[in-house]
Amino acid sequence: MKRFVSFALCIVAAMLASGCGPTITVENRTRFPVRAVVSQGMNREVVDPSPGESSTVDADIGPYRAYAVPDKEWIAYAKLTRKVLNDSLADADKLTGPQLLDVIQRLKDIAGRVQQYEAAAGAGNGCSGNITETGSEAHTVDVNVGANGRLVTTCR
Repeated sequence: MKRFVSFALCIVAAMLASGCGPTITVENRTRFPVRAVVSQGMNREVVDPSPGESSTVDADIGPYRAYAVPDKEWIAYAKLTRKVLNDSLADADKLTGPQLLDVIQRLKDIAGRVQQYEAAAGAGNGCSGNITETGSEAHTVDVNVGANGRLVTTCR
């Protein structure tokens, strides 16, 4: 019985230790859904906290950046992208070589637009922070609406 209790305590300790890494909590303080992007190095997490709610992402020690966009813009962009991709794929067997090359070029253009969109969405409302080795401080990204009606993202 003592062996079982020791084993159970080891499992509980391991579970607690694995869940104690640094996190970043995104708090949506607006009245509408938002998509927030939290980037750390090559890692990128997208969360969509409801109005008045929050979402948490696992993080690593080091700098991070966050920005937010209104959810409706993401949905509109996703629908447009999906339509273009579906239209192209639906008739892929009917495309000639030059037409297929044109579709490939359009896909490259779409990828470029995604990058421009993310840069524009992040411009002016992004924030950055740093997670130190102590990891004892809370990391929160607040998403609010500024006086000009645009989203304001604050890292604290």
